[in-house]
Amino acid sequence: MREFRLKDYKLGDTIAAIATFPGKSALGVVKVSGSKALAIASRVFKPYRKKNIRKVKTHTLHYGWIIDRGKGRKEETVDEVLLSIMRKPSTYTKEDVIEISSHGGVAVLNKILELVLEQGARLALPGEFTYRALIGGRIDLLQAESIRGIVDAKSENALALASSQLRGDTTLKVKQLKIELKELFVQTESAINFPEDDIDVSSLNLRKKIEALAKKVDDLLQGSREAEIMCEGFKCVICGKANVGKSTLFNRLLKQERVIVSRFSGTTRDVIEETINIKGVPLRIYDTAGILEPKDLIAKKALNKTLKIFSECDLVILVLDGSRHLGKDDSFLIKKVKNKNVIFVINKSDLTQRLNLKKIPKTEGVIVRMSSLKGRGLGSLENAVYKKVYNQGVDRESIVFLSQYQRQALAKLGVSLDKIKVFLKESRPIDFINIELKICLDNLGKLSGEVFSEEILKSIFSNFCIGK
Repeated sequence: MREFRLKDYKLGDTIAAIATFPGKSALGVVKVSGSKALAIASRVFKPYRKKNIRKVKTHTLHYGWIIDRGKGRKEETVDEVLLSIMRKPSTYTKEDVIEISSHGGVAVLNKILELVLEQGARLALPGEFTYRALIGGRIDLLQAESIRGIVDAKSENALALASSQLRGDTTLKVKQLKIELKELFVQTESAINFPEDDIDVSSLNLRKKIEALAKKVDDLLQGSREAEIMCEGFKCVICGKANVGKSTLFNRLLKQERVIVSRFSGTTRDVIEETINIKGVPLRIYDTAGILEPKDLIAKKALNKTLKIFSECDLVILVLDGSRHLGKDDSFLIKKVKNKNVIFVINKSDLTQRLNLKKIPKTEGVIVRMSSLKGRGLGSLENAVYKKVYNQGVDRESIVFLSQYQRQALAKLGVSLDKIKVFLKESRPIDFINIELKICLDNLGKLSGEVFSEEILKSIFSNFCIGK
């Protein structure tokens, strides 16, 4: 992905890109935005009925052909298409926009794009259409980030939440936060600048308002973590010693035989990854090798890979054989998950149980009994996973899609509010509180785009695809 550089995003240029996924498909779209869009359309498009494309009504659809009228070349028909005409300012970018809907396919889309570029457009940079929507005032930074959330959504929940943010629901919450912060800032500013007016700023009232604001900020930070899970997926490792039923459980969760299962130990020799959906939670699950004492190079590589995934995961499902007493390998793994988010699965519940649950520290995680082979207890495991993912009980309305830079700005806002709490407790002069409130407002502005820099824009648009 090309690195975001603000100077490359020249607003005066007319930009073009293939807006659909490249490859063999029924339809493909080439999108053009800018002052030359209609002129370009008139030169590459031949309408079915003779008309001046530059003068047609906005938001109309026209049937015809894309024509190659290159110098020194015989006029050739490239494809039969539909041309959408959308005039500014009622467009995604607030500029004149045309969209050429052709048959799908790499060759035909590249040819149409090539002709458009020959007529004066340049290839759009990643996220440049959305960048223009932001600069044009059609959307703010929160809505820009939600667009990436829609594209990356791996579940219906993620899609619904990203769509809500695109509608402006999150923007309204941030605006309300700003109103409350600004009110406190004005009060403290007035008390400093007009001491003769004897403006009373109640310490108790101020403390209550700051605590309420801090709670809202904490909720948004927790919500941004949930949004990240919805987009990226929650990394979950299934581990356990050899032949405890890890792969059977893996297949059961996938509802298909993804991994070879055998009564012989050590069948899985590598880390196998798949993504599943549990109650709207995209779960990236990893079935790991159960070999803890490698005897050959392949087993050693499998173990190293398992340990790497293990160190990076968000959740561990440790599978134990309920029909056997705990062994040294089991004890080793129980110690390894000591500081992890963990669910203990006591597998093979269909057999006579010999495992002593008292040897499993209760504070370490949830215990679920099940039989992977019979499919018993699967619902209980899925409920446990859901609760582990959303163990903070975050208000669903607080879930917000933020870039890394926006999360940092929100975290800094929270730090400033915590400082104000300390200042109030220590009865510091009002000037200290006033300065931190100003910092809060600056950081809040970075969320919506009222205050933004190249670094902020880079954190969002460098992750966009070309054509969006």
